[in-house]
Amino acid sequence: MIKHIERIFSDITGLTNLNFTEKTRLDKDLTVSSLTMIQLVCALEDEFDITIPNSEIKKFKTVKDVVDFLKKNT
Repeated sequence: MIKHIERIFSDITGLTNLNFTEKTRLDKDLTVSSLTMIQLVCALEDEFDITIPNSEIKKFKTVKDVVDFLKKNT
């Protein structure tokens, strides 16, 4: 699942060799801006055919947070 998210993030940002782990912090390690977060969420929603509520998006601090949400909701 992490590699899947890493590929989506790479597609959005154009960054490669990101070395994602569950502990990777979206804001500090990847410097995800609010625009990038919106793009990531939209891509995840399309990829997994789900809706991610704003209340959940605010909880996404690490890659693990995203993975846990996806595991519970897909």
